Amino acid sequence: MCSEQAQDITLTEEQCNELNLIIRKRSSSQSLVERAKIILLAAKGVSIKASVRELRCSRSMVRLWRRRWISQAEELSVCERLKDAPRPGHPPKFTAEQVCEIMALACKNPKDYGYILSHWSQNALAKAVIKEGIVENISQRQIGRFLKSGGYSS
Repeated sequence: MCSEQAQDITLTEEQCNELNLIIRKRSSSQSLVERAKIILLAAKGVSIKASVRELRCSRSMVRLWRRRWISQAEELSVCERLKDAPRPGHPPKFTAEQVCEIMALACKNPKDYGYILSHWSQNALAKAVIKEGIVENISQRQIGRFLKSGGYSS
């Protein structure tokens, strides 16, 4: 069996402090804490095998995060270097700007847009959003989801 030679990881004092802060913060996710520990152990010269034993995680996990840390640009922050990689999936249908415009329109008076309503209904707001050219097509359910996520009750 081949012995694994891990690449050396050198950390600045600031990076060490940030990684230790992530570990100490109660609000840090467990996955983020585990990644920070992997990098700190690597910087101390702890082998992959010893890191696996100490952290009780898989060898592939330790190797993955050591490799990612080394391959990422030095100028990135510690948190950016420990972030999950983008996941595959369908890209969002609406841009952040469109959602902001929809939310802004929801705050305006429907009468200003030719509706004889005192308050927007989800259906009327969906029609107004299309009429104003913010989006080509949107359902009243999607409008409701945006309003709910923005703290508005429907």
